[in-house]
Amino acid sequence: MKYEGKQFIGAIFLLAEVLSVTDLEALTVEITGGRKDGAMWMVEAAVQTVRGSTSSAQAVAVKVNGAPAAFNPADRTWQGEVTLSPGVNRLVAEALDAGGAAVDSGAADILYLSASQRLRGTLSGDTVLSAAAAGYLIDENIIVPKGATLRIESGVVIYLKSATSIKVLGGIAAEGTEALPIRFTRYGDGTKWKQILFVEAADSRFAHCIIEGADSAGEHQDYYLPGPRDYHEAVVFLATHVDFEGCVFRKLPDESAGAEGDALAIISDDPDHPGASSANIQSCKFLSIGQGVHTRYSYVLVEDCYFQGKRGDNDDVDLYGESTPPPLIRNNLFDLPVHEDRINPTKCSAVIIGNLIMGSDDQGLVLRDKSSPIVMNNIIHKVANGGIAVENSCTALLVNNTIFNCGTGLRLFDLGRWGSPYFLTPGGGTATVINCIIWNCARTISLADSSNTQIQDRGSHIMVTHSDVQGGRGGVSISGTQSTVVWGDGNLDADPLFVNAANADFHLLAGSPAVDRGSAEQAPADDRDGKPRPCGAGFDMGAYESGDCQPPQGTPFRRGDANADGGMDIADAVFILLHLFTGRGQLECDKSGDLDDGGGLEVADAIYLLNYLFLHGAAPESPAGACGQDPTPGQDPLTCESYPPCGTPQ
Repeated sequence: MKYEGKQFIGAIFLLAEVLSVTDLEALTVEITGGRKDGAMWMVEAAVQTVRGSTSSAQAVAVKVNGAPAAFNPADRTWQGEVTLSPGVNRLVAEALDAGGAAVDSGAADILYLSASQRLRGTLSGDTVLSAAAAGYLIDENIIVPKGATLRIESGVVIYLKSATSIKVLGGIAAEGTEALPIRFTRYGDGTKWKQILFVEAADSRFAHCIIEGADSAGEHQDYYLPGPRDYHEAVVFLATHVDFEGCVFRKLPDESAGAEGDALAIISDDPDHPGASSANIQSCKFLSIGQGVHTRYSYVLVEDCYFQGKRGDNDDVDLYGESTPPPLIRNNLFDLPVHEDRINPTKCSAVIIGNLIMGSDDQGLVLRDKSSPIVMNNIIHKVANGGIAVENSCTALLVNNTIFNCGTGLRLFDLGRWGSPYFLTPGGGTATVINCIIWNCARTISLADSSNTQIQDRGSHIMVTHSDVQGGRGGVSISGTQSTVVWGDGNLDADPLFVNAANADFHLLAGSPAVDRGSAEQAPADDRDGKPRPCGAGFDMGAYESGDCQPPQGTPFRRGDANADGGMDIADAVFILLHLFTGRGQLECDKSGDLDDGGGLEVADAIYLLNYLFLHGAAPESPAGACGQDPTPGQDPLTCESYPPCGTPQ
């Protein structure tokens, strides 16, 4: 498919990189008619005029890619013309002395984007952006229509001109690789593209993509109010499901120290396009940008991701509103001290498990407004304000978390903001704390009454059991008359004896008083390392279980791939039904067909998979998407003797 494109008008000059040529001075090369992307220059016309100068007094001639250029010996300037091929062209200019020896040289890479590499308007149907083309230019807004798929091959770079956008009504399949990622970027330094917007689109996927250069800084306050919304994030999903794997979000909108553009918005309550949105965001990196993930009433899995250097007032992961199932934020690293909170569910019963939070100038977790979030196996340290804040009538379950070196370990209070635009529910916070360690914080636990005099219960309330809390009951401070503390059984006030807290190793030494002193009540089945609980005479406190117990061993598999072909699609649901009703589908790994990890193979498993594939239902239980072990070995009669796509048993 070919696209007509406008020729870029104007002149711009390039001081090229200098080739390393012994005893030669630097030859300058100037090119007209292009934009610069770092060291790369981009042009839209095949014929280019190049000119420059040399400081070598010995120069009597210049050649450009071996062809003579016009040379003026009086001021040692030169000019020539080159004809470019589509794709990347290497331009080499050499200054020669009277004997024909090179006395100076310079070089530049130029990407010529031909008419067939330019996209605009509505695509006529399914479209493939081929790796053979090296790059494509979006010089006007494009639309992927309903029923069409835009497929992007690995290694492709998509350049977007200033303020341009991609609107997706069909679908995008961007399949990069780790070695050859796909890059969505600006068309030249100093420009900013607008957005990729999905509207009631088909399920889409981005694998190993780099998203950069979008003009995506903004606030969310207008999202809370009735009326149309102007979404500012780089990639926005309305009533759409998407998968991200191994992607990088950076330079939003650029590489400046003040850049704070936001990456993703997954929205289910858009006034004009309501409908369930969902996303699986796995093994992605969010580097020195604003917010990473923002949701409204949407299920999202954020797993094995890396967040570093967040800027601006929006939080790393911001979750608003309930969804079925609730959002799952699991096994992510929130690295380096940053501004604002790291994870913030509001009116959202998110499940937050196994994350490592390493610093913030505000709070690690903010659990806000009426909801029932679950927080397990997390490590939170070096957070200036509060490790975990429970606010505005939120009721939280906190189990086996380690909180260290924070301004306040746990904070329960009413933030206010009862009116427009936030309309938060007045009231204090409520938390049940089991098997946690809170140590080396300026204040261990603080509770405060709400200042709202119109509500019946203004207090914050906490129950603590089987936890190691520095200062014990005396370490809890209360402001007000209605807040309450229930100091339950099994609590300690003793140095937990971490392996090396100074280097963020919060495993427990063998002699730790927290070993075997936890409770089985609400305890997770494994610890942050995947080690089974308990590992010894009893459950341990904190995020890690002590001892030499190993994670479950056995045949690695992927849940949902019932026919063991390495993928997960409708054929797997059919395979399960054939197995159940005709006996013709024989599973090599029974566990791969147990989508809900219920311990049996049932019609419900096929329905579960179909809901996930076509109705944005919950993802299969772990391990799904990547090879892994059964997290509940021995708890059901199903076996997995062989699963070829994941290799041999470990």
